Amino acid sequence: MAYKYIVMDMDDTLLTSKNEISEKTYTYLKEKQKEGMKLILASGRPTAGMMKHADALDLKNNGGYIVSYNGAFVIDAKDNNVVFKQTINKDDANKIIDYCRTQNFFYLTYIDDQIIHDRTHEYMNIESDLTGLPMKKVDDIKDVINEDVPKVMGVDYEENIAKANSELNGEFSHEVSSTISKPYFLEFMDGQVSKGKSLQKLFDQINAGFSEVIAFGDSLNDSDMLEKSAVGVAMGNANDTIKGIADLVTDDHDNDGIVTALEKILAQ
Repeated sequence: MAYKYIVMDMDDTLLTSKNEISEKTYTYLKEKQKEGMKLILASGRPTAGMMKHADALDLKNNGGYIVSYNGAFVIDAKDNNVVFKQTINKDDANKIIDYCRTQNFFYLTYIDDQIIHDRTHEYMNIESDLTGLPMKKVDDIKDVINEDVPKVMGVDYEENIAKANSELNGEFSHEVSSTISKPYFLEFMDGQVSKGKSLQKLFDQINAGFSEVIAFGDSLNDSDMLEKSAVGVAMGNANDTIKGIADLVTDDHDNDGIVTALEKILAQ
């Protein structure tokens, strides 16, 4: 099988617990690019929160792509042009916020590369710490959403997020889908958005296909891209659901699981 694309989730997959790419994984991925393979970063993160690592891997000069906000945006790293986007309109965003308020979640969205919020929570700074984007507190988040947003995220303790996720079962409404990226993050996107769906739209444009893809992930928002890919790889630290749908389970993100799996797959 001629694999051409390595698609990787970022947090808890490509990135270690220290929020960085290990030297071994970095060196290996750079070598794969020299051999002609293309890297695609696919994350729930905002685009701006992915650029540091995209630049470090030099996706710009090696035919790479960035899939951000769980697939709401697809970016060509060569020129940062938007290949595809599918956002949430103001009315749907307001409905999600109302839901989060009834659940007593902390909630946020993204405007002008800032994390917008209007309340506080013990976990409120996690997204900013991960992505490097600044937080901006407003009086009422509804009042500052004047146009489409890429996604809305509810944040709370793991047991509360798990309960809500089970009840929603991936569908907040006909227009809005939901997923978990971390045990305390419940993410809401346009109903036509997921990593797998957005990658398919990209592949349709560049005459590629999932049959050429090795994909890596650890959480529920990675599920459809792992299922669609020629080889879907779950990290050793992935949840049991992801391990169950993967073709292969590798080492964890702190032990170069991506390298371990690629060495095995590409040697076949």
